[in-house]
Amino acid sequence: MAAFTKELVKIASVEDGIALEAWLFKPAGTEPFPVVIAGHGLTVVKDAGLLPFGERWALDARYASLIFDYRYFGGSDGEPRNFVSLTKQREDYQAVLRWVRLQPEQFLNTRIVLMGSALSALTICQLALDDSGLAGVMAHSPMLDGYDTAMSLGFNPRLMFWALVDRIKRSMGYSPLFIKAVGRPGEFAFLNTPSSYQGFVSMFEQGNIAFSSAPNVINPSVLFEIMNARPGRKLRDAHCPVLLVTTKADDIMPSSTAAEVAEIASNNVTMIEAQGGHYDIMHGGQGFEVNINAQLDFLAHLR
Repeated sequence: MAAFTKELVKIASVEDGIALEAWLFKPAGTEPFPVVIAGHGLTVVKDAGLLPFGERWALDARYASLIFDYRYFGGSDGEPRNFVSLTKQREDYQAVLRWVRLQPEQFLNTRIVLMGSALSALTICQLALDDSGLAGVMAHSPMLDGYDTAMSLGFNPRLMFWALVDRIKRSMGYSPLFIKAVGRPGEFAFLNTPSSYQGFVSMFEQGNIAFSSAPNVINPSVLFEIMNARPGRKLRDAHCPVLLVTTKADDIMPSSTAAEVAEIASNNVTMIEAQGGHYDIMHGGQGFEVNINAQLDFLAHLR
């Protein structure tokens, strides 16, 4: 008997006729299963590095999981392509949550856990504050305070200019403007820290499309939405336990933010620090085993 199964499923989004594509992993055994719902970060897709997590959750924690692409990304529907919106990504998490909760024969509704990578930590932390039916949330290399993260990366007048242009275009009903999402240091891009370009290359190497063939664009006005999102600061009021896995040398997310959140919200938040940089918590990185083992331990102790 196989140790787990993996199938492709389509889940209705809040937009009529627009479906989300997800991998559904199930461990061997008898349903219903506890389940992890996981979305990707920034402009990556599920195929870029999330497969090993679904496998390990099924094999070692005996959790089912749904790892999905947001609208406008990967195998999911929706136009314009590659459009990033925290509001719409939250709606997508909620759509998958609804789908799970309508199938109690497959999933334990008392054991639903959300997982977020980097930017998507903003979304799952907000849901931890809003949804009393969650059993837990997990995030690695998490963005917890969008304003602090933006300020730590330094003011970029060129990025701010194009973010404003994009915002004005959208307010007038025009299509979004796009700029390069990830670049090398010194290149104009939404994200250009020393680890970022190679980090994206490494994540996409785990999938079917090389990063050099990926769109690598983003609507810069999402910067304003990010800067207004600060749910990590409120996690002491979360309805469920929270696991944060950070890295010692993250050059995107300020390590001080996670430490402050863990101290202020010690009643709810557990913080584990892994070796390496922002992308080293992914498979093949020096922090992966610390990350996945922390997640497995967290899942094992949820009730």
